[in-house]
Order: sequence, then C-alpha cells, then structure tokens
Amino acid sequence: MSKESSSLLQTRREGRVLIVSIKNPPYNLLTGDILLGLARILRSLDVRDTGAVVLASAISDVFISHYSVDEILEFGELLPPFLAANTHPWMLRGLLAVETGLSYLGLRPLLRMTPLKGLAHLNGYAECAHLLRSIPQVTVAAVNGRAFGGGCELALSCDFRVMVDTPPEGTADSRGCGIGQPEIVLGLIPGGGGTQMLTRMLGPAQALELCLEGTLISGEEALKYGLITKLVSREQLMPEAMTIAERMARRNPAAVAAIKDCVHTGGSSPLAVGIRREQGGFGTSALVPEAANAMTKYLSGIDELLGPKSNLADFQSWKDGTAVDFTPGSARKLQASKKQV
Repeated sequence: MSKESSSLLQTRREGRVLIVSIKNPPYNLLTGDILLGLARILRSLDVRDTGAVVLASAISDVFISHYSVDEILEFGELLPPFLAANTHPWMLRGLLAVETGLSYLGLRPLLRMTPLKGLAHLNGYAECAHLLRSIPQVTVAAVNGRAFGGGCELALSCDFRVMVDTPPEGTADSRGCGIGQPEIVLGLIPGGGGTQMLTRMLGPAQALELCLEGTLISGEEALKYGLITKLVSREQLMPEAMTIAERMARRNPAAVAAIKDCVHTGGSSPLAVGIRREQGGFGTSALVPEAANAMTKYLSGIDELLGPKSNLADFQSWKDGTAVDFTPGSARKLQASKKQV
C-alpha cells in the first residue's frame, strides 16, 4: 500500500475479522487513493485467516460524505477543451475499457500521472465495489453517520449494512445523517454503481425517485426501503457489526463466494443461466473437505436434529457456525488427529 493510502486507511484484526476504517478528515471524502488502497487490502485477503471484513469510519458521526468533488472537477479541467465539449458516453466507455486493459499490465500508476487519471479512479471505484461483492469473505458496512453519493454506493456494495438509528433531521443530534444519491443536484449521476444497485434492490421506480430527486433518507427510512440490514444505536453499531462479521467468518468460504456470485451475477441473468450458475456453485462448495466433514457430522446427529423431540434451538450452533470448523485446512487437521488416535 502507498504511503498516501496507508494514512487514509486503518486496519486491525479481531480473530478472523479484519476491520478497515477510512480516515480522511474532516468530511471523510472518498478519493482515488482510498479506493486504490482498499482494493489492495481486499485483494490480499486469505481465507485461511480472514473470513469477514468490516468496513467502517474513523471519523465520528460520518461514514463517507461522498466522493471528492475536487477530483471530479480536476478530471474535467485536465481534458482538452475540444475533447471535453465533444465527449460522448461511448467514447468514455471505450477509454475505460482501454484503461482496464492497461491496468492489467501494471500501468495504472503511470496513468494516474496523466490527464486521464480520472478514468483510473472511475475504474478503480468499479473494481473496488466488485471486490466487495465477489471476495469469499463476507463484507459488513458499519455506517456510523451520513453515507451520501459514493459513501452510499460503497455501503451498498457490502453484503450487510448496519446503520446508526439517526434522530429526525433538524434535531440537535441529527448531525446531517442519512443515506442516498444526491449527485443530480450537482448535475451528475451516481458513478460507483448506484443506479444499478438501487434498481436491483428497489426496482426502477424507487431507484429513479432517489436518483432524480437526490433524496437523502434517514436510517429508519433506509430500513423500510430495505437498503440496510439493521438499525442500531450508536453504542451498538460496532458490537452488532462485529457479531454479524464473526458469525459470517465461520462460514465455508467456497459457499460464501458461490452465494455472492449467484446473487450478484446470476440474479441479474436469465433464470436458466442463473440456475446453472447456482448448480455450479453448489457442486463446488460440496467438494470442499470441510463441507464433507460438516455433512458427516450432521448425519451422525440427524435423529436429535430432526426427531420428534427436536426444535429450532437445536440448530443454533449450526447457525452460529460453531458446530463445525470451516476454516480451510481444518478437515485435514481433523483427519490427521483421528489417525494419531
């Protein structure tokens, strides 16, 4: 990680959970450097020691205000006037595809030193959001305050979103909290996947309303919309986020990756394609030694779990992930210990 990125991102580990906190005072604006650093962290994760990631803020009462408007302005100002006046979406899509190809060759750092570095930042945002949706670790956004624009999009890219229960707007304790996509008021549109994620989560009508009106909604409204997973007090934000993350960190990484792929990619594909994708993920997760160990243990106690005296409480340890160890390599260790006995 670059020196700039490392000063903007703080990491600490609690067991198999990695907590990544963004720190860019005073408003916690997203920047290309933050996205670059976060992407590097996410790519470096190993399922053997990390099962979940909590994305948090190191700034009190602010998750992420929005993406840096300075960087967006800089992008427009660095383009030659003729090109800026005659740019069409298809041209930018082509340039973004070229930038993606060059990044695979390791040339992104050089591009970020040219007038086209805005393209590198835009692609970097898309890649970071894709990583949050696709890595075999469960991602949890701990939203401690406002999450506007890019902050909303980064939270929506996570698998779970826990948000503080914000007081009504206008009260002494509201602190400008809320979540939404207000880019339209600056003549822009969401650029980090907001239009696509909101459409898939809420449907076209509500996505259009939020994006065209630039509506900023409270935590309570976000829960009603289904944009967040849980609404909690400020004191309970990190404990609740960690409870979810620790439970999810005990899941089979192969199954986690397959479910995320089926939902995010298969869910927007034709039904037959999505089902075929699900079948492939099912087969892949079933072949993991730890899954075979879990199924064997389940069968050995099936009478207690499904018998006439069983109840839902009997499944609690399985739901909590404490009944079986899914840490990669644990099945081999178990077999080795049985042989020694």
